[in-house]
Amino acid sequence: MSGIKKYFKEQCQLRMCGLEHANPTEFYLSVWQTNRSATPLFILRLILFLGSLGIVLASSILYIQSGIYRFWFIYLTHWGITINVVTTGFATAVSARSFFYGPNRTKHQLPWYMKTYWILYNIAAPLAFLITLFYWTVLFEAGVQEELNYGLDIAVHGLNSLVMLLLVMTSAQPTRLLHLYQPVLFALLYFLFTLIFYLAGGVDMHQNPFVYYVLDWRRPGLTIGVGVLTGVLLVILYFLTIGFTLGRDAIANKLIEPSVYVKEEVPLRQPTDRTQTSV
Repeated sequence: MSGIKKYFKEQCQLRMCGLEHANPTEFYLSVWQTNRSATPLFILRLILFLGSLGIVLASSILYIQSGIYRFWFIYLTHWGITINVVTTGFATAVSARSFFYGPNRTKHQLPWYMKTYWILYNIAAPLAFLITLFYWTVLFEAGVQEELNYGLDIAVHGLNSLVMLLLVMTSAQPTRLLHLYQPVLFALLYFLFTLIFYLAGGVDMHQNPFVYYVLDWRRPGLTIGVGVLTGVLLVILYFLTIGFTLGRDAIANKLIEPSVYVKEEVPLRQPTDRTQTSV
């Protein structure tokens, strides 16, 4: 119990709402590493980025070929996989920056691209889990099929969560309790979008005046209720993401020598000393 109290005491400080962190190495090195090389995580993140990008392109191309591409942008699923692409893209960029130019030398002050990645990461992981859970438990049972290909349907609503789970479990940066406001604000943004969509006379690909039948603003009471319940589920899934993070760190601390994070000022790759001369 003392460990839980200590965790909440630390996490519930106002400064934890911010985006500063004492150890920038945790954004481009994995908890599972035994060295300071940025290469392993760079390669993995690049694969995750290309996989996510491939899913988005495949889905978009099918919508274009079917002549209904304008409807692609209204679904939360497509918002989610787009955020997956941007998140894994920033993750790759963070690792690439360290790989090509050496470690970030600032302390307690993250550069803008790390902060941006952290925000996207906080949103993308619980959102991916929400989309997968919501689709296969509610929409799929109701016969809703957003994608035009069943295989792609599985990729968009299943591989999206696998990608984010891999990103979470191979990273080292924390998932802060008070950063919960970030995915919640994103969810509120989409919820507001569905209302504006309805008021503007928008229709889905079947000419229904809503994006999802469970968010039909002709029945505002039910829609608000569904929105609140979905928001609660998102909060639970954010806590699950925190659980994944804490479990990852606890296991890694027992199995991996933590010296990988020592002496951040030491470059990941030693430059060649061109001043030395042969004897």
